[in-house]
Amino acid sequence: MMDQVEPNDKASGPTPPDWLQELNRAILESALDCIITMDAGGIVREFNPAAERVFGYSRAEAVGQELAELIVPPLLRERHPQGLAHYLRTGEGPVLGRRVEIAAIRADGTEILVELAITPLQIAGQPIFTAYLRDITERVRTERRRTAQYGVASVLAGSWSLPEAGPQIIQTIAASGEWVFGAIWIVDDSAGEMRCAVTWRGEQDGLEEFEEATRTTSLPAASGLPGRVLASRQPTWIREVTEDANFVRKEAAAAAQLRGGFAFPLCAEGEVYGVLELLSPAIASPDADLLQLVEALGSQIGLFIRRRKIERELEAQKEAAEAANAAKDRFLATLSHELRTPLTPVLMWAESMAGRADLPEDVAEGLQMISRNVQLEARLIDDLLDLTRITRGKLQLRLGQVDAHELLARAIAIVQGSIDERHQTVQTRLEATHHRIHADAARMQQVFWNILGNAAKFTPARGTIAVQTHNPAPDRLLIEFTDRGIGIDPKSIGKIFDAFEQIDVHREGLGLGLAISKAIVERHGGAIYARSAGLGHGSTFTVELPIA
Repeated sequence: MMDQVEPNDKASGPTPPDWLQELNRAILESALDCIITMDAGGIVREFNPAAERVFGYSRAEAVGQELAELIVPPLLRERHPQGLAHYLRTGEGPVLGRRVEIAAIRADGTEILVELAITPLQIAGQPIFTAYLRDITERVRTERRRTAQYGVASVLAGSWSLPEAGPQIIQTIAASGEWVFGAIWIVDDSAGEMRCAVTWRGEQDGLEEFEEATRTTSLPAASGLPGRVLASRQPTWIREVTEDANFVRKEAAAAAQLRGGFAFPLCAEGEVYGVLELLSPAIASPDADLLQLVEALGSQIGLFIRRRKIERELEAQKEAAEAANAAKDRFLATLSHELRTPLTPVLMWAESMAGRADLPEDVAEGLQMISRNVQLEARLIDDLLDLTRITRGKLQLRLGQVDAHELLARAIAIVQGSIDERHQTVQTRLEATHHRIHADAARMQQVFWNILGNAAKFTPARGTIAVQTHNPAPDRLLIEFTDRGIGIDPKSIGKIFDAFEQIDVHREGLGLGLAISKAIVERHGGAIYARSAGLGHGSTFTVELPIA
């Protein structure tokens, strides 16, 4: 492409023919990119309409001006004439023939990012440079926001605590500007103040003492920059923190050469859980792009803090519940042992005395009553001990090959006295062809007489209890205990296997037998469940076990 060169008081050189000037102008005016032509002296020779829109200068204002003074930021201006002189000497330039991203400045002083490509041409032996520029400020900002949001989301997803995630979060956000220090402050509701939970500092010297001051400072509500954000629930800028009367750490900030401050709330479910604070060595001015960025990040980080707070509370509740359960188990174990110790000699003496033939009838009956009640008390204590072993995971099983039908016969024999007292009948239909199981004989027998004892307890006098076995599959054994007793309210079915739950509160016992039976059966790889048509319709308890 040939570029138009117009004569003026700052430039000399050949003038292209009129037709070439018209062609040049048509191309320049139709271009979407900014096109700026510069001569060997660094003077602007052409400034197309796109450049006018982007940089805020009219063509008349731009043409004839030095390009470096027009759109190059002050910090980069010295490099511009140096690069131009180098090209004139060697014919080489570091940015020629390449696309680079570089800062530029507009007429109003605001900085933008542009994508730049420069093409050198020769017209009548004189170098002419055509710069093609595209404003990429918004694109870069969008990419920066997405990168920050993705980076923060990735950090939060892979972290379990704020101290772990915090420094990376602050560093990711600080990369969006000239921030060299950051802190996350957490609201302490119990103390009515804010405390620093996490800090991050960049490579600038002298930040260590300010970091220490931040970590050791507690801010009352509305105090300092974080407190101001907490009170307003809005992002807040401080142009110069060392001149702000409400900035508690301004002396430490001055020593660390920190000037600008910015902070934004970390919110979730309408509540502020913390504040993220950033400090810079430069004066801070409101930045609409940063505000858009932190609006989304504030809720992301706030939700993370809220989740971790809830998890800590739940963990504390869990630990308290576990401690309470452990204390209860120790109490039950100690109480059971201490109660059982004096019962043993009482039971032995009562049983031996009751067998004497020379005792009066009323005395013998009294001793038998004592024996029965001591045995009941001993059974309750055994249940408490078993429950303690189960809850502690210390229930020991002595497994071996046993015959379930034989265990049922022994269990029936154990409760036969209670059944006879009530003039009840036990009907057995042992139809299972496979009834050998891998089990602890004593514990499984305990399950059977627990269920039979309950059936006898809740079945009216002269009632019938049915025991039936069968194999629903070659590898399974079902044992069903059916009574015609008071039945079970459907509302209670789901709770009858819970410890200390009783179907009838007027009956004796602690409600531990079924809970213990359930634990024993499940330790054998089986299941136990109950069904009932309701109160007054009896119930059926089923024990399902694997065949050995």
